[in-house]
Amino acid sequence: MAPRLLSGTYECSLDDRSRLAIPSRLREPFSDGTVTAWWLDDCLVVVPRFEWPSFIEGTFGRMSVLDDDQRELSRFLLAGAFEQEGLDKQGRLLVPAELRDHAGLDGRVKVVGAGSYLELWDPQRLDERFATLRKDGVAQRAARLAQRIDGGRG
Repeated sequence: MAPRLLSGTYECSLDDRSRLAIPSRLREPFSDGTVTAWWLDDCLVVVPRFEWPSFIEGTFGRMSVLDDDQRELSRFLLAGAFEQEGLDKQGRLLVPAELRDHAGLDGRVKVVGAGSYLELWDPQRLDERFATLRKDGVAQRAARLAQRIDGGRG
């Protein structure tokens, strides 16, 4: 079976109970639950619940408590993680206040498919990030990334 690739950008809304309906075409990986957490940018990450440990380790490697930077990053990511056993019948997940505050979510939310996970963004913050990326040059950033990847093979 080919690995899934969550993609696309969807504008959604938080309801009056701070729940967010995951777009129907993205829901299947989250049927057994989610972990919603603070992310590296000013957004949230949503990962299938049973994939959270491997997601963290696969992204950052095994983080040592003896290394200050690794310990701080681990503390940040794990302290900001909220686990839910499943989506409700309408495909919604709860977004707690502390997580909403981190990402600046209040009403409208952009849900971004980012490969194996979702990101939840304040629409204005995401638009600003994309505008900066376009201004700085998407192709130039891709070329720098390719150099780092190729340089690591040499």
